[in-house]
This record gives sequence, C-alpha cells and structure tokens, in this order.
Amino acid sequence: MCGIFGIIRGAKAPIDRASLDVMAERLDHRGPDHRGIFHEPGIALGNNRLSIIDTEGGNQPIFGSDENLVIVYNGEVYNHAEIRRDLEAKGHSFRTRSDTETVLKAFEEFGPDCVTRFNGMFAFAIWDRKANKLFLARDRMGIKPLYICPMEDGFAFASEAKALLPLVPGGVQPDWTAVHQFFTLGYVPPLASPFAGIEKFPAGHTALIEAGERVAPPRPVRFWQAEFGTGDGVAAEDTVAKLDSLLEEAVALELMSDVPLGIFLSGGLDSSAVAYYAAKRHGKKLTSFALRFEEQTHDESADARSVAEHLGLEHKELTLTPEMALQGLGRVVEAMDEPFGDSTPLPLLMLSEFAREHVKAVLTGWGGDEAFAGYPTLKAHSAAQIYRRLPKFLSHGLIPAVVNRLPVSDRYLSFEFKAKRFVRGVELPPELQHFMWMGYFDDTGKNRLFHPDILDQVNASSLAPVETAVAGLSETDLISRIMHLDAEFFLQGNGLFQADRMSMAASLEARVPLLNNNLMDFTMKLPSRALMPGGEPKGLLKRILAPHLPDTIINKPKKGFGPPSSTWVRGLFADLFDDVFSETRVQEAGIFNHGEIHRLIGEHRTRRADHGRNLWALLSFQLWHDRHIHGVSMGIN
Repeated sequence: MCGIFGIIRGAKAPIDRASLDVMAERLDHRGPDHRGIFHEPGIALGNNRLSIIDTEGGNQPIFGSDENLVIVYNGEVYNHAEIRRDLEAKGHSFRTRSDTETVLKAFEEFGPDCVTRFNGMFAFAIWDRKANKLFLARDRMGIKPLYICPMEDGFAFASEAKALLPLVPGGVQPDWTAVHQFFTLGYVPPLASPFAGIEKFPAGHTALIEAGERVAPPRPVRFWQAEFGTGDGVAAEDTVAKLDSLLEEAVALELMSDVPLGIFLSGGLDSSAVAYYAAKRHGKKLTSFALRFEEQTHDESADARSVAEHLGLEHKELTLTPEMALQGLGRVVEAMDEPFGDSTPLPLLMLSEFAREHVKAVLTGWGGDEAFAGYPTLKAHSAAQIYRRLPKFLSHGLIPAVVNRLPVSDRYLSFEFKAKRFVRGVELPPELQHFMWMGYFDDTGKNRLFHPDILDQVNASSLAPVETAVAGLSETDLISRIMHLDAEFFLQGNGLFQADRMSMAASLEARVPLLNNNLMDFTMKLPSRALMPGGEPKGLLKRILAPHLPDTIINKPKKGFGPPSSTWVRGLFADLFDDVFSETRVQEAGIFNHGEIHRLIGEHRTRRADHGRNLWALLSFQLWHDRHIHGVSMGIN
C-alpha cells in the first residue's frame, strides 16, 4: 500500500523538483517505509511506500526489463502470483517478488487490457518513455483513490487531494457545487472534490495520455460496469454452497502478506464473517482489534469480544475516552482533506492507530452491506411502495406531522430516527428518496443555512450526480437499482473513502475481502430475493454463517460502527461549536447565516429536535475550510 503522485507536462518541459518534494511530504503517512521519485523532461512519477509484499525488493518506481516502462503503484493485486506464472510461461523474467512488478509486466504483455486480469484494489500510473504515453488505472469499486488536477500545460495526479493543492491554477478555492451536494449527501460525490480544479479519476476506468507539445487532461475509458440482480439465480442450496466457497477463497486470497496482519472486529455480521473465514484458513493465530465506546447505547465491544473468543482470536480492545476524541479531531481533519458528515472517522482513526502498534495490515468487513443487501433501507423500500398509495392527506400531511412530533432519542437507529427519515422525500421517485433517507440537509434547510452569495455560485442541483446515474441504470427491479446506487455513491463516497483515509493516516493497510472480484461477480448477479430471503436484509449471508457464529451475532439488529455524535454535539464538543460558530466568525467568513446555525444548535441542546448529524456535518465542513482553504486549525486541540 502506498501513496502515488506525478506530473506530466507538454513539450517535455522541466518539472520543478521542489513541487515533487512537497507532494511526497504530503503523502508521507501513506508510505513511510521508502520514498522514490523518477523524473525526466516532461514527466515525473513518485511513490511513498508502505511495504507489505516483498518488503526488501519492492521499492518503487520499478522499471521494465528494457528500462522503457516505469510504474508507480498503490494497492494489492491478490492474484498476482497466478498472473506471474502465466507471464513467466510467456517468457517474462522478474527481479522482485512484488505485485507491482507483476502489474508492470502484465501491461507489457497485454497493454491496457491488463486491468481486467487483476483481482484486487489499485491505482497506478505507467510511463512509456519511448512512446511518450502515460497510462492511468483505478480499480473496479474505487477502493483506492486517485485525484487529477489539470494545469495549463498538462496535469498532475495523486492519491490524495492535499498533495495537489500547491499546483491548482489560481490558488485553492472551494467548489461550491460539490460543497452544496456534500451538505445533502454527507460526503462529496464520487467524481467531484471539494476543491475547485481537482477531480477524482473514476473507478473502473483507465486512460492513455499522449504527451506532445500539449498534454490534454485524461479521457477515462470504462473497463468494468457494475450490474446488480441480472442473473437468473440458482437453487438455494447451490447458492449457499457456492457463496460459502467464494467467501473462503476471497478471505484466503486477501490474507496474502509478508508482514503481520490482523482483523478489525466490530461485533457486526460482516467483520465477524471475515474473522471466521480468516481463522479457518490462517495457519497461525490472528489478532483482532475492537473499539469500546463509554456510551452503552453505541457500544458493541462485548459482541466483538464474544466472536473473538468463539474463534480463538487474540483480541485487543481500545476504549475511546472523551480526551482521545477531543485530541484526535485535529488529526482527522488533517487526514480527511474533504468535509465528511459522518463522525465515524474519529473512532476509526483511533482504532487504526491502535492496530498499527501491532500490525501493518488489517482485514475489514467494509462492503458487506453493498454485496449482501444489508441496509435496512432496502426493506423500507417495500413499505414505502405501500405508503405512496395512501391518500395524500395521510402520506403528506397527518402521518409526517405526527412522526415529526416524536420525542428525540439518543439511541442508535432509534424508532424516532427511522420514522422521521422514512417520511422524508415521499414526493420523489424512490431512487432519489433513498438519498433523502440517507442524507443530511434538504434544499430548504440549505437555503436557510447558506449566504445568498454562496448559493449563487452553485451550478447544479443537490442530487444531480444521482439523477445522471439513475438515467444510466440497466437494472429493472427497485432493490437492485438501489444496491447499484449504494455501491456507486455511498460505498465509494462514504465507506471506502473513510476506510482509506483513516487507515492510511495511521500507515495501516485496510483490506476489503467482501468486495473481492470473484465474490462480487457472483453476488451482484443474484436476484434480490436470493440475497434477502423473506425480505430479510443480509438473509443469505446469515444462513451461510449460522452454523459458525454465535446466535447473538447472527440475529442481532444492525447497528453499524456509529459513535454517539448527537451526544457529543451537546456535550463533549459543545465548547468547540460555540467557538467555531461564534457570531463574529460566521459573519467574517460570509458562508453561513449565523441565525440559522444558532437555531440548530439551540434546538439540539434543548432536545426540541435531533440535529446531531447535520451539526456534525456543519462542523466537519468548517474545520475542513479553516484547515485546507485558509491553512489554519481553529479551535482544535
């Protein structure tokens, strides 16, 4: 696992070495083991390496056999040994044991189509010195990040946006359209960034760029497209047996490592599934890592502990104290370099730093909800279809009025929270209502929140990226369409984004075996009725794991890795809110209306409403803006 970066310029113009050093320094946390830079007129490639495979021989950049091709690479290709044997049979020889060199030799042999052979997570760049061409690629699901910054005479790329900020033409400014969409979604849409002039290279795409007198920005070409529920399905018993085998194979593949490796164990079904198969296949004792919250309503550490004991894992547990949360917020803001509505990155960074004291890589359960239809919203969509047939005076009037008067609860995913979510966006198509259920501010709330001068700079609707995606969906049944959208937006923009940023901030590699190619190729084709027998989210996965895990894990209600952010807003971080959103600061910034922020905070503290999620998103944005736009850390320890 690594951080990569590079610059390509037209007419073989020289590249400032100082710019490369700054980019490398801003990615040091992603790869503290080695830094390597290749540069010649018109091109520079760099890599900060976290050594996992072939720790002694895999330093980058790596050159091809005739020194013509050169690669910088971030990721893991889990089937690289199989690909290497095929390449050796074709006459290729290798100087290292690293998967980086396997990727390079595969490009030598197969060209851009090499990516279709890789089972793993990756973002990489290959420079052809003779042909003056640069090849870029990013993995199918967007597990590994890649950002692009067009410049006047070329472009730059990097694993994180912060490495590109010094190169942005005209200086660093917010992209107010992306920010406006963030306040709806709770994350920046997958193709955008919060910085004007920086965008994300799309997942499942490659690009081949010719370097001449001028260098055009990349024109990505899709090499893979997700399609959910398109198969005919097979007999239930055959499905269970096949999926059990694929799960075991996926976890076994992703146990590949030359360094100590552990497991993030939350006490939920997904991480417990990964732990079961890892314990079954690994030849030596594994270590699991879990987090304990002092707030009992959000703590699942007892469940994680019971799974570890059941499987015979060496279990290590970290208690997240208020002092740790206060001291960690500044590190989170620095590492994220994007505003983020969910408060989970804070405990996730604490857990990653704790695990890094013992291992360099961990298996995780991320992606299980998208792969196995685990979100409660999928079941809610069935109820919503009935709800929409009610008379409007009920569905749009009486029922929402009653629901919105329910008393505020601090319980995680309480009935009050779910009921108030359910009645949101009832007038929208179900695909768009889904994002209102999952989201934060609606347009009315944002119109009250933002200063008119900021709203004037927004040039697309809040759900414009979703509407574009919906128009291109091939799936016909609603659940499959929702699963596709969740994978394209929520998984990439929320789950995988925070997993990469927080683990790499601690120089820890996080793997996601439930998104392994072979496994996803099978689960994506299954009809929703097979994944959710009887309408039960994740019902198929529960059936597979029932003989192997405690009943308390199989049958527990879904909770997720959720810290008590609503409580934090009222108590632990109350002084920070008062400082950051003082009337003087808000008016000087000219972004928000102070009266609206004052109202939200007041209603939340007096429990007249639960604005915890929205207020945390607001704080996250303001701290991001202070740090990454103005270069200062305001009010953080």
